[in-house]
Amino acid sequence: MKRNILRVSAATAMAAVAFSIAEPAASAVEHHRTENLVAAAEAGAEFGAAEARTLLNVPKFRAELAPEAEAALHAVADGSATQEERIAARASAISTFWNLLKKAGPSVVKAAKKAAGKFDTFRNWVNGLPWYNPIKLAWQAAGAETQYQIWKYVHDHI
Repeated sequence: MKRNILRVSAATAMAAVAFSIAEPAASAVEHHRTENLVAAAEAGAEFGAAEARTLLNVPKFRAELAPEAEAALHAVADGSATQEERIAARASAISTFWNLLKKAGPSVVKAAKKAAGKFDTFRNWVNGLPWYNPIKLAWQAAGAETQYQIWKYVHDHI
């Protein structure tokens, strides 16, 4: 009996240590991912009103947007966006594309991982999806520079 109590106590202590280490590490990874997303969005050319309007017209894409991201895309589409709002809109477009990939299931994420080695391969993979696929619709709605930033984000984070 004492041996089992000791084993359970040791396992509990190890779990407590693991969680106390894992939580800060997880938050650091999320912070790093957010910094990379903003850096990718800042690196690109202008995020235009036409791109924003087209992305907002993709229903599945729009459903994935956070309210702040949707407001930033509307500001860009209206032409009243500041540079910060343009950067936020592009970052949210990249993030939402990534969320669409994850939501499509593990087989799609696995195929994206395989295709993400080169931009041309990834572009061909996305363009090979059915015409009604929300991933393809969002990809086609994004401009060339945003497509490249999406690929770069997927390539760096998979």
